[in-house]
Amino acid sequence: MSHYNFKKITVVPPSKDFIDIVLSKTQRKTPTVIHKQYRIGRIRHFYMRKVKFAQQTFHDKLTQILTDFPKLEEVHPFYADLMNVLYDKDHYKLALGQINTARHLVDNVAKDYSRLLKYGDSLYRCKQLKKAALGRMCTIMKRQKQSLEYLEQVRQHLSRLPSIDPNTRTLLICGFPNVGKSSFINKVFSHSLFLYMCTQASTITVVRLSDTRGKKGRTSKSYTKLVRWDK
Repeated sequence: MSHYNFKKITVVPPSKDFIDIVLSKTQRKTPTVIHKQYRIGRIRHFYMRKVKFAQQTFHDKLTQILTDFPKLEEVHPFYADLMNVLYDKDHYKLALGQINTARHLVDNVAKDYSRLLKYGDSLYRCKQLKKAALGRMCTIMKRQKQSLEYLEQVRQHLSRLPSIDPNTRTLLICGFPNVGKSSFINKVFSHSLFLYMCTQASTITVVRLSDTRGKKGRTSKSYTKLVRWDK
């Protein structure tokens, strides 16, 4: 696969927003009324359901992040090298690894407290176990603050990268701002010249020409032209 749609990567929320989203959804999607007169089995199930729902929501959102972000071992070497230069592959892998570890820790917390809830002997004790379980999950996510912020910066930058086919010959026109890069492209590769090349050439090579905004640390302009000429 040569083309990658980085614009479809899901937004990575800050850790605080991440926690608020999960807790709010847990409150909305699970029952909210419980009475101490209920049988203990029903009370246990009530709080166990909340713990498992929160765990599954955390798990799904973390899995979405791990699935959306490209694996350096699976993308084209061009993109792997580009991401190493732009983001440092070690830092990138470490951030994804920490997210994966957080996912497993959340799963383990839910498993441990679900087991404890089976032995809860009162509404108060079951409620305290539920609060402790959600609290530990939130603490795990708070520790991912830097990783989540870093991955969101990577996502924003990836979404601005121009679409490049590594299997197509590419000419990159770069230089300082306002020195005539775009004018050069428009003059040299005019529409008439393009038509002349296509009509005169018996064998045609496709070359992608990429313009840039200027060498001041800014990202490349998402602007490309296809140029054809005879071999």
